[in-house]
Amino acid sequence: MSLATLGARSRSKSSTRRIPRWVKILTAAIVLAAVLALFAVRYLDVYKLNREAARLAVLKRSLQQQNAILREEMKLLHTPGYVEKVAREQLGLVKPGEIALLIIRLPAPPPAPARLQQDRVSLVGRMVRAVRRMLPR
Repeated sequence: MSLATLGARSRSKSSTRRIPRWVKILTAAIVLAAVLALFAVRYLDVYKLNREAARLAVLKRSLQQQNAILREEMKLLHTPGYVEKVAREQLGLVKPGEIALLIIRLPAPPPAPARLQQDRVSLVGRMVRAVRRMLPR
C-alpha cells in the first residue's frame, strides 16, 4: 500500500463518521413530538370552533322562535281589540264613564310557629317529671 492510499482511507473514515443510534432516535422523537404538538393545537382549534358553531346554532333557533312570536304580536297590534287589551292591562287606561279599580291584596299572614319547640319542651318536662317520681322523697 502506498502512502497516498493510506491517507485517503484515513480521511474517508473521518469524514463519514457514523451518527450514534441514540442521536437518531432522539431526533426522530423530537420531530414526532413537534408534529404531534402541531396537530394537537389544530385539533383543539377545530374542537372549539365546532362547539361555538353548535352554541350559535342553538342561539339562532331561539332567536328565530322569538322573532316569529314578535311578528305575530306585530300582526295583533294592528287589530283594535288587541290595542284595547294592551291599553287596559299594561297602561291602566279606561273608557270614558268607567271606573278604574285597583285591587290590593293583603300580605299573607305569617306562618304559625313551629310546634316542634313546644314538643321538645313538653318532652323534656315529661322526662324530668318521670325522673322526679322515681327518686325517693
